Amino acid sequence: MRRLLDRLRGTMSCGDVLKVIQSYIDGEINATTARRVAAHLEQCDPCADEEYIYGQIKASLARRRHKVDMDVLDQLMSFGERLKTDPNLGD
Repeated sequence: MRRLLDRLRGTMSCGDVLKVIQSYIDGEINATTARRVAAHLEQCDPCADEEYIYGQIKASLARRRHKVDMDVLDQLMSFGERLKTDPNLGD
């Protein structure tokens, strides 16, 4: 029901936001979706926290001068995917 109400209002649910959060941070989504994500993040502290964490991870990886271990990166990406489907992992 909430998802239907979100659609009718033109807002995004937490699940919708978490599906596109990395693309949002990377600037890879269209302007309309970016505005909707930004509006959601202004109202939702848990999703804003996720954005902050992903942003910090991205910034940290960008600062590294050494090659990133691909196994570690795969594990991190896998964990991020699990967070999208199991919100209890973030607690």
